[in-house]
Amino acid sequence: MQDRYAGDVGDFLKLGLLRWLVAPSPFIQQLRLGVIWFRVPDESDNDDGKHVAYLDQLSAAGEDLRPLDPDLYDRLGRLVAAGDRSIRTLVPSGVLPPGTVSYDSELTFADLAPTDRAARMVRRERWFHSAMVAVEQCSLVFVDPDSGLRHDGRDVPSYRNHVEKQAYMSEIGQLLERGQSVVAYHHADRSEPVPDQAVSLMNDIHDALGIEPLAVVRASRGTTRLFIVIPAAQHRSDFEARLGALQLSRWGDELRLYRWQNTPVAV
Repeated sequence: MQDRYAGDVGDFLKLGLLRWLVAPSPFIQQLRLGVIWFRVPDESDNDDGKHVAYLDQLSAAGEDLRPLDPDLYDRLGRLVAAGDRSIRTLVPSGVLPPGTVSYDSELTFADLAPTDRAARMVRRERWFHSAMVAVEQCSLVFVDPDSGLRHDGRDVPSYRNHVEKQAYMSEIGQLLERGQSVVAYHHADRSEPVPDQAVSLMNDIHDALGIEPLAVVRASRGTTRLFIVIPAAQHRSDFEARLGALQLSRWGDELRLYRWQNTPVAV
């Protein structure tokens, strides 16, 4: 996550999903949300983060999106209009559910030599340990890496440049091991069709952690974003109910669901 993204259309979709998943319900247990932002320094080599035209209520996007969560939409509109877009202004704006715990310390290796593997590994381990401590009392943890999830055994180790923008499967595993449910962000790319990427993502989680995910939620407005839902055993039926209700709500036209059924299928 970069500060410059605060309030953009991706934030609206992401926060809307999280608010839905922990909304008070008389029939489903209340979950306390924790957010690990994986905040990295802002970049300036592209136009990412500038997608705020949806906040014009008279635009086609505004007419589509505001009815999904008017309170969230209006709060993000005020934040963007104020001109101070950052995680640290986003959190107190009221867009997160009451009681949410937010960990937003920056993760960067910019001041460490590329050859100093030991220092980079220690920094990441300490950073994630602090994040774990911060969200310890939360039942659901949202993990928000800038570009998504990475399998520990593939390609680039966690001390290399730019991997601060990714969360490793083993880090997700640490949250799951202590009984917390996880929703994690993953940015879709052009490696294969998006439905296949959703399947691959769920397969990777299953293979790496030995845990069956529940589903991937796809948000396709603007750029395609995937949110993998991995519930703890005691929360699985509740998330089933919440995602089922999501698909029957107005959000169902905006957020598509790919369910895990050993062989995952789209609905």
